Amino acid sequence: MNKIKILALLAVVLLVAAAVFFLTRPAAHTATAPLNVLVITIDTMRADRLGCYGDHHAKTPALDDLAAKGVLFENCYSPVPLTLPAHCSIFSGRWPLAHGVRNNGSYKLDAEEVTLAEKLKQAGYDTTALVAAYVLKSKFGLDQGFDRYNDQLGYEAQAGNIDAEITADRVYAKFKDWLEHKDDKPFFLWVHFYDPHKPYAPPADYLQASAGDAYRGEVAYVDFHVGCMIADLKERRLIEHTLVVITGDHGEAFGEHREYGHGIFCYEESVKVPLIFISPVLPKKSTRIHARVSLVDIMPTVLKMLGKDSDKNCQGLSLLASMTGSKEAVARSIYLESMYGRELNNWAPLTGWLKNHFKYISLPQAELYDLQADPAEKTNLFYKNNRLARQMDDELAQWVGSQQARNVKVSRTALQADDKKKLAALGYISSFASAGRAGTDPKTGIGYQIRFSELIAALDRGETARVEAEALRLCDETAALKLPLPYILLNYVYEKKQQWDKLEANLRLASEKFSDNPAQTLNFQGNLLEFYFSNGKVGAVEQLAAVMLRLDPERTRVLEILGEINEKRRDWPAALNWYSQAQKSESGNARLSKKVIKMLTKTGAHQAALAESEALLRTEGAATDTDLLFTAAMLAIEAGEGTRSESYMLRLIEVEPTAQHWFDYALVTGRNGKYSEAIERMEKALTLSPNNLDAERRRAAAKALQVWKARRR
Repeated sequence: MNKIKILALLAVVLLVAAAVFFLTRPAAHTATAPLNVLVITIDTMRADRLGCYGDHHAKTPALDDLAAKGVLFENCYSPVPLTLPAHCSIFSGRWPLAHGVRNNGSYKLDAEEVTLAEKLKQAGYDTTALVAAYVLKSKFGLDQGFDRYNDQLGYEAQAGNIDAEITADRVYAKFKDWLEHKDDKPFFLWVHFYDPHKPYAPPADYLQASAGDAYRGEVAYVDFHVGCMIADLKERRLIEHTLVVITGDHGEAFGEHREYGHGIFCYEESVKVPLIFISPVLPKKSTRIHARVSLVDIMPTVLKMLGKDSDKNCQGLSLLASMTGSKEAVARSIYLESMYGRELNNWAPLTGWLKNHFKYISLPQAELYDLQADPAEKTNLFYKNNRLARQMDDELAQWVGSQQARNVKVSRTALQADDKKKLAALGYISSFASAGRAGTDPKTGIGYQIRFSELIAALDRGETARVEAEALRLCDETAALKLPLPYILLNYVYEKKQQWDKLEANLRLASEKFSDNPAQTLNFQGNLLEFYFSNGKVGAVEQLAAVMLRLDPERTRVLEILGEINEKRRDWPAALNWYSQAQKSESGNARLSKKVIKMLTKTGAHQAALAESEALLRTEGAATDTDLLFTAAMLAIEAGEGTRSESYMLRLIEVEPTAQHWFDYALVTGRNGKYSEAIERMEKALTLSPNNLDAERRRAAAKALQVWKARRR
């Protein structure tokens, strides 16, 4: 071999070695310029509705382009088909039965949990979350570690509205505002989109582009705004220094197993989600990985890519080695669960176990599927391959039991003495045990839910008598099952018929009947509380509110109602106390903040009221709140801040230049001794057309002009 060939071969060897080094080093940017981190979670995003996951009808060019530049995991599973528990798993790297959040709305992530935001904040990152749905508000605990947790969902949103959400365009507006004000520190940004969640209502052009498929239209609308975000980061030359993670929290069912929506089952359509990583430290070519992974793997993977260690209690696995090609993904079993049916309908808890290409679902009517041969899960192999089912059931039981020794939190359920009861408390009941076969299987329960939906539709059509008879029959039929749906239905019937005595009796009965289930009884008690409050039964309200607050001390609407009762009594300090508690439980709610401001003013705490007003004026949507601007101006006068008062009046005029506001602006200006400006503004108020000044204000204006002109001389 001649010298030239040897040198050429040596150059190739060196290039290969350099490539291997580059692809396998975990944190290429950590020494000088740490990677930024952008995590995008798309709510209710089933993987097979994206183009990059094989959907030829999808309109997702932005996400498809990102997937083509990064690493796509073909088989990523959410451990639970519910928004809050799934996000807690994403950001803690722990399974739901470990972090203790098992459902939406009635759980809070424990402050002792170590989140990705906390780890990155400790490492010097600026941390921000932009949230699009009520179920992820800060009151539920995911705000820990974030410098800013923007969960505002509407300036005048009703407190305690669990259905509150904002659309992708408003999430993108939050992103633009963040980008405009960010500093030079490395950042961790979490952006949450909620659009694909029910009800599906995409803009008309996206619905049309998706051939009338509203779900695909919502996904396309999110895709457009993801593309806008990436373009903005490119424009600022940030994307080349940013690790981007795109995933979903759970999927969505369209009747494949009789469920429409999500939460009840753990079939593929409900738990299989996209997972895509794009990063400067990953291969530049498109990479697809077939191995089954979980959302709990995201946190340890991100930390590994940044050269940082995971928390000792983290249960996920880093996927970096498999992404760089230096090591195959570790084949392991994956846990699935849904406590939704148990908590809302007293059905049997659902737990599942993925091992190789088999999925086992532990229920009274247990299920076993070969996902390789039967990806649609149509053929239950439980009886045909009972030995494997029993083996997987044993593994699931052992795994659930082992979690007790790993800093596991069991919310609202005290562990009992024997092992079977301990496992039941964690949500596992073996399908092979008599207790496991005794509960209502969700596959049976969903029949009642479908019947309930049909009766609601009948009620909307005016078939009140038939629906009432059916609901009463269902109460008897499901008495042993302790199903709350018939009582909810009767509540709608009596409300429509305006039979208030029956409505009250039904709510009282249901509150008592389901008192052993906090989530259910609180729902019935909440309706009963509103009924008492709207009918002026103050004593009953206060008595029931005390009971509810013992179950949930941060129940926002209960706290607000107690504030309103005391405000009507003119007990300003008591009203302030309740409103302040409500505001604390749901920070960023303008309606509650305004009530706090009003009570601070009533108690003479003008400086504190001004501070609250100014804090509220800095929030999204407040800039055009004319009532708040006027309140801030008056409070500034009370606090001896004439110049600040005038500045708020100027902002008010810019938003709404009415004669009334010019009149008020002139009075503030005259109070500050600026007589020439005051005269000019008052004359503007008098001559403006159309004019909303009444006769009394016109007389006051004439008198003020006379005084100011005399003083100007």
